[in-house]
Amino acid sequence: MKKISLLLAVAMVWMALASACTPVTPGASSSQAAPGAASDIPTVAREKTLIFENIEGRVSEPGNQNPYSNSQYLDWGLWQANQESLFYYNYETKEIMPWQASGYSYNEDFTELTINLRDGVKWQDGEAFTADDVIFTINMLKENPELRYSSDMNEWVASVEKVDDLTVKFVLTGPKPSFLNDYFVNEVWDTVPIAPEHIWSQVEDVVNFKNYDLEKGLPMGTGPYKLVRSTETEQVYDRCETWWGAEIGFEDMPEPERCIWVTCTSEEVRAAKMVNNELDSSWTMSVSTFETAKAKNPNIFAWTDELPYGYLDACPSSIAFNNAKAPFDDPEIKWAIAYAVNQQEVVDIAAEGGSEVALTMYPTYQSLKEWLDSNQDLLDKYNVATYDLDKVNEIMTGKGYTKDSEGFWTDPQGNRLNINLIYRSGESLNVKEAPIIEQQLRAAGFYATSQALESAVFYTKTYTGDFDMCFGGALGSVSDPYATMDFFHSKYYKPIGETSDARYYRWVNKDFDAYVDIMAATAPDDPKFQEAARGALELWLEGLPCLPLMQQMFIVPFNSTYWTNWPTSENNYTSPTSWWYNCNLLIHNVHAAAA
Repeated sequence: MKKISLLLAVAMVWMALASACTPVTPGASSSQAAPGAASDIPTVAREKTLIFENIEGRVSEPGNQNPYSNSQYLDWGLWQANQESLFYYNYETKEIMPWQASGYSYNEDFTELTINLRDGVKWQDGEAFTADDVIFTINMLKENPELRYSSDMNEWVASVEKVDDLTVKFVLTGPKPSFLNDYFVNEVWDTVPIAPEHIWSQVEDVVNFKNYDLEKGLPMGTGPYKLVRSTETEQVYDRCETWWGAEIGFEDMPEPERCIWVTCTSEEVRAAKMVNNELDSSWTMSVSTFETAKAKNPNIFAWTDELPYGYLDACPSSIAFNNAKAPFDDPEIKWAIAYAVNQQEVVDIAAEGGSEVALTMYPTYQSLKEWLDSNQDLLDKYNVATYDLDKVNEIMTGKGYTKDSEGFWTDPQGNRLNINLIYRSGESLNVKEAPIIEQQLRAAGFYATSQALESAVFYTKTYTGDFDMCFGGALGSVSDPYATMDFFHSKYYKPIGETSDARYYRWVNKDFDAYVDIMAATAPDDPKFQEAARGALELWLEGLPCLPLMQQMFIVPFNSTYWTNWPTSENNYTSPTSWWYNCNLLIHNVHAAAA
């Protein structure tokens, strides 16, 4: 059956690639433009245009460019081309790279952080980027709890002070050795972007501010690209005439004159567009789809030349439980669900064997793998990869459940236990995982359904607690275990109906919190940190706020027809993750193939 499924998938891909596709015209108009979207933008030659796929799919709010809004992530160009980060983290070199900033220092007990800003950084309207912008941003976030990052800034920042125009001092509420890394070193997605004080200070309602007026230069960042069109299916950024980095000799002006993020409706469509040279970089593909596309167009390649082709993502694939909703507030029920899921089968089918089962929410980067290896006894004791239907039956019957006439679990009152698993329609791996898990749960007696949702709907449901289970993740740790543990701290708990942020697990365990609090105030090389990390891991495994499935090996195809010097395992100047903030580094390093 597995072989038949794979053959059918390959056949569908070949049919899609063989079909005619209309070549993209850089700058061509798209339907459903946001109010005020530019309709007359100049034509830019294809060989001067860098085209990415928007991994979110259709953009439901193309006229909302507020980077502090909880309603969406702006990984369709704003993060990568328009905004910049104080620092970047390079996964390959393991370096913290100063960008808008030039350096930093802590005091001895990690209760104060001083950030030195780079001299010469400018906003796109020519205004200087200064300490005033940083101070305004932090205070704006502290004063508006509806904004993303507000709770974090209120928790950790007692005050932020101007030393001089290029120096900012953060006075923290307590020791926090990871404060810079957590909020101002762009590791994956959630760095705190700095707002231009001279613009945002004039806004009466920053919570509902759309930050979108192309004629006024909004959104405005310090990056080398300006937004010139925003529609549901296309985001177009044109290179500025000048950019501060080139002016001061920090970095050369990037070569692409235009960067576009476009929507693809399926894996087959993205593969066809890659084959027809309509995309330079796409969202992830399965092994068979990638191999099929590469056979059609030899200019297509990925991180490695051989299996598994992909790059280890910072966030393992997992199923998040709504821990505030019965019966998912019961660890025994969650463990029964875990025993019903055959993770290896999910890996074999959904990832075509190109990955491995995940036992925790941590990516197996070297430093994290060493920590996990030191706690292998806990991973053996609480093995989430154990597939055992007898244990499912033992737990469920012990909780008073019986099976109805159709073989599905019902509670003592005769109510069937219904489980709806939701996921983002643009997540290729989740699209493949969902039907497998749905069938596994049904085979174990759980009446399960799965539902694909557009990103905006998915985020609304998860952030407000309107779900049973969802595919999710805990983006955080890349070198030590603290950040991922903090994701599950009950300080982020919101009652169902109230809006949270990406930390939507709604899990409460005060003993776990105490361990995480120790980790927050302690340097990772301190024995107290390691002891607390082990204690937190055991409680996390006992309570199982989410179910890890597999490490994600993202096959992110690139196309060298128009652009070269893409990151690969042999040319690893940065990671190939074009949907992260650090895509900035990628854009600065690609070169025109014609040159």
